[in-house]
Amino acid sequence: MITKQTGGVRQRIPVVERRLNHKLRDRFDTALQLLSPILERSLANDTMMYLVMQRLHTAYPDLSAHEIEALVVSVMRSLKKKDEALRLVISNS
Repeated sequence: MITKQTGGVRQRIPVVERRLNHKLRDRFDTALQLLSPILERSLANDTMMYLVMQRLHTAYPDLSAHEIEALVVSVMRSLKKKDEALRLVISNS
């Protein structure tokens, strides 16, 4: 539940979970720790993508190729947002 204030009135709104694959969500933090050292120092190229996907497959052999790819993309998106936020803070200093 989240609380939203509209026109001086507070309303409690139920939060609907939009993600369907909870297995990937549970593994995101570990995948972020596993892949961050590679993704933070490398440029995105085919070799780097193969390496990170292979590393996740080794860590999570039960995940399908599509699930591994989705996890890699979400980790890359998270690192990109963190990097953009850091640049914004530095530029405003």
